Amino acid sequence: MKEKEDKNNVSMITKSMELLELLSRNEKGLTLQEIVNLLPYPKSSIYKIATNLQELGYLGKEPDSFRYFLSRKLLSVGLAAVSGYDIIERSKEYMKRLSDEIGESVMIGTLLNDEVILLEQVTGTLDFVFILKRGMRFNLYSTAPGKVLLAFLSFEERNEKISELQPEAINEYTITDKGLLQSELARIAKAGYAVDLNETVQGVHCIATPIFDETNNVIACIWTSGPAGRLPEAEIPRIAQLIIDAGLAISNNIGYKKSK
Repeated sequence: MKEKEDKNNVSMITKSMELLELLSRNEKGLTLQEIVNLLPYPKSSIYKIATNLQELGYLGKEPDSFRYFLSRKLLSVGLAAVSGYDIIERSKEYMKRLSDEIGESVMIGTLLNDEVILLEQVTGTLDFVFILKRGMRFNLYSTAPGKVLLAFLSFEERNEKISELQPEAINEYTITDKGLLQSELARIAKAGYAVDLNETVQGVHCIATPIFDETNNVIACIWTSGPAGRLPEAEIPRIAQLIIDAGLAISNNIGYKKSK
C-alpha cells in the first residue's frame, strides 16, 4: 500500500514539474484548457495541480483571461538555484566600485539553458541609467553577456549551444550568420570581453566580461549598458579593461586561480 502511495506521489511531482516547465516556455501564460491540450493528463488532475501551486504562491492567474503564469516566488527559487557559490554576495562590492567609477549600471548574470538570466544589478550614479528587472533574460547571439558566456564555454559546449541557436535579425546590426558568430566569439575569447554595439537595441552599447570559478570554468558574467554617446566605440577598450578587472576580482573572490 505504501509503495503504491509513493508511486502516486512521484507521479504527482512529475506532473507538477512538467506543468511548471510548460509555463516557463510560455511567458504570456496558458489557460487550463490550453495546458490540458499540451499535457497528456486528465483535466481534473491538471486543475488540482494548478490550484495547489497557485495556493502555494508558485503560480498566478489572470482574473480576466484565467491564464496561469509563473510567479515571482518561483523565480526567486530558480535564482537561488543558479546563483551557486554565493556569486551575488561575492560580487556586490566589486559591482558597486565599478558602477561608481564608470557611472553606469552594472549587472551580473549567468547561463540558464539557452539564455542569460540577470541575477543582480547595481544602479548607476548618472542622471539617466538603465534599470533592469531581476530575472530578465537575454539571448546568446546579439547581447554582450550572451556572447561572452558562449565564447568562454568549452569547445564542445559552445558548438552545441550554437547548433541549437536560431538567430533572428533584431535590426541591421544583429549577427544572424553562425559562421560570423563563431568568428566573433573567437575574437571575444582573445580580447577577454564582448560588446553589443546597437545589435540588440539601437543607440545602446553593452560591454561584458566573464567570471570564473575555482575550477577555471566560466559560471557568470559582469556587464554594463549605456547610451552609445556615453559608451562610444573609442572608449570601449578603456571601459572594458575596468570591467575585466572587476570580473577577475570577483573570480578571485570565488576561488579562481589564473592558469600560467
